[in-house]
Amino acid sequence: PIHFRAPSRILWRTVRGMMEHKTARGKAALARLKVFEGIPPPYDKVKRVVVPDALKVTRLRAQRKYCNLGRLANDVGWAHWDLVKRLEEKRKAKSHAFYLVKKATAAAKAKAAAEIDA
Repeated sequence: PIHFRAPSRILWRTVRGMMEHKTARGKAALARLKVFEGIPPPYDKVKRVVVPDALKVTRLRAQRKYCNLGRLANDVGWAHWDLVKRLEEKRKAKSHAFYLVKKATAAAKAKAAAEIDA
C-alpha cells in the first residue's frame, strides 16, 4: 500500500481521518494544522506547554504497551530518525545553556534588588 513514512505526515493523515476534510470547514481546519519532525527554528524559542490530560502517565496503565511515532515511522521506512534525534540533542544542549545563563541573570538581579532594598 502507498502510505506516508515521515512521522509528521503519519500524524497529519491520522488527524485528517478523524475530521470531515471534504467540507469547507474541514479543509480550513486541516490547512491550519502544522506538523513537524522535531522543533523547527521559529518554534524552538517559544515556551512549550504540557497538557496533563495527554501525558502517558495519566492516560495509560503501567503494564500497557505503547509505541513512539518516530520509531514506528523508522520501521516502515523513514530514513531520518537518527538525524532528527541528533538535531534534538543539539537543540536541548543549546536550550540548557540558555537556561543556565537565564537563571544566573535572574539570581544576579534578585541579589542586586535585595542590596538596593537593604
